[in-house]
Amino acid sequence: MDNVYQAYLALLRSLGESLDQLSALAQKKTAAANGDDLMGLDEIMKQEQAMALAFRGMEQTREKLLEQLNCGGVPLSRMPEHFPPEMQGQAREAVAAVQRQYQNYRKESEGARLVLERHLREIDAIINEMGGAPAPESGAGYAPPPPPDTPPTMKTDFRA
Repeated sequence: MDNVYQAYLALLRSLGESLDQLSALAQKKTAAANGDDLMGLDEIMKQEQAMALAFRGMEQTREKLLEQLNCGGVPLSRMPEHFPPEMQGQAREAVAAVQRQYQNYRKESEGARLVLERHLREIDAIINEMGGAPAPESGAGYAPPPPPDTPPTMKTDFRA
């Protein structure tokens, strides 16, 4: 059973490292947006999407571990209470670290969001000054090419 507790602590450490990586990406996103680096911003967003997939995997692992620990529905802040007494200190430290890392990520991502929204408002203002967005033509903006004409010898008669 100690292995399950150790696995949960390892998961928390991994989660914290991932949150630190997301915080760094949020900082880079802010810098890219302020520097009008659209290619850099696109690359950062792709990295964030990849990390989102990794978080899904961590969530599945967490659910399995919580099930093994009979702690389903227990909030993270209360998890150390469910650890053996000799491991509660480690669990408290791991939980506190993840909470700090999450708060740091929230702060960085909020800053990036505000910068991106400001730039989007600026773009909208420029478009409005130019007379607004062009009226869309019919459809979604893409018309597939017409099918090629097939020679009569290549047509099949399905009536037979």
